[in-house]
Formats: sequence, structure tokens, C-alpha cells
Amino acid sequence: MTTRIMMFVVFGRPGAGKSTVSQAAVQLLGDGDGSNVCIGKLNNVDEFLYIYLDLDVCVPQWMKDNFAKGMYPTLAERFEFISTACDYVSDKISINQSGNKPLVPIISFSFVNTDMRVEFRKRFPHSEWILVDTSKDLAEERILSREDHFYKGSGGSSTDDTKTDGEDDPTTKTTESSDTADVDNSEWEFKPVDYPHVILDGNDEVATNAQKVV
Repeated sequence: MTTRIMMFVVFGRPGAGKSTVSQAAVQLLGDGDGSNVCIGKLNNVDEFLYIYLDLDVCVPQWMKDNFAKGMYPTLAERFEFISTACDYVSDKISINQSGNKPLVPIISFSFVNTDMRVEFRKRFPHSEWILVDTSKDLAEERILSREDHFYKGSGGSSTDDTKTDGEDDPTTKTTESSDTADVDNSEWEFKPVDYPHVILDGNDEVATNAQKVV
């Protein structure tokens, strides 16, 4: 089911700093108490209820174990995962909707593969996507330094081959066939982005990028 709600999706290769920037943005909007839910103003005008959601919590343990072994999820496994993640977001939206303040989720996830982006955009077509752009080497250096992170795979380019000539309609685009999607998306590389999005420099200070998110 399509959800007509505004949200910000902070994405990029693993190690880009998505979660750090997203959490900092929520803290910037709120009172800095460490909560993932806060009331803030958008463009200093209307009050909104912001909620930070990291979709890494939706990754099942068996998939984390496979990542650690260098085994990337298949197209079918990714489809099942992103469907579950979309349901998780919808549930959180329903739970946190409150009073007359519109809810604005700030989502953090890598969205390495095209197929997962397509499915998420079909469910949440009014989302604004914000790419935290980092070099492959820097992202991998950060990932390898995180002892508790399940993802140790290789990243690819994030903006080198980014397409900006128009936008596919996420509400009408069909899921890619297995013949093409697996060939294109079964690798660990971060796929080019072919729809409008904001680009943040992953080398900038966290506070600088957090301010740009909100």
C-alpha cells in the first residue's frame, strides 16, 4: 500500500555516515536528549513530529551472518527484506502519528541496490532522497573500523555515474525481471542513482550535513 507522507531518506554506501548524520539531524531539531523522536520546525515555519528510523534493525540475523561470510542476498531475499522494512516504517508511522502535528520520518539505510530503491519509492513516493557521498576507500575504511557492524562488503561508486536526466515514476515502475535485476544488482557495488536527490559531501563535518538534512 502506498503511503502519502513526506519523509527524508538518507542513503549511501555502507560507511558513508548515514546513521550519524540522520541522528544528528534529529538532535538538531529536538532538544538534544538523545531521543529518536522530536518536535521541530521545517524551514522554521510549521511544527512537525520527526522520527529517526534506521532500517538496519530490519536486517535478519541470517542475512547478517551471510554478509559476514561474503554472501550477498539474492534478488528474492532483497525483495522480502525491503517489503518487511517498508512494513516496519508504516507501522512506526502509525504508532507515532500524534495530534495535529504532521509526522516526518528520517530514514537511514544504504539502499545499495536499484531494486530495493524501486520498491521503497513505490511504497513511499513522496520521500526526498539525500545521498551522503563518500569515496569507496573512505567508506570501506570506516566500515572495517566498526567491530560491531555486520556489513564488511565492498562499496562502489555513488555519484560517478549518477543519472539526472528525469525521474522514473515510483508508483508505476514495475519490478525488474530476475534476468536483468540479478545481473545488475547481485554485486556489492553501490548502484548509480537515476532519480532526483540531494547530495551531501561525506567528508564534511557531521553537524554541517545534519543541518542540510533539516
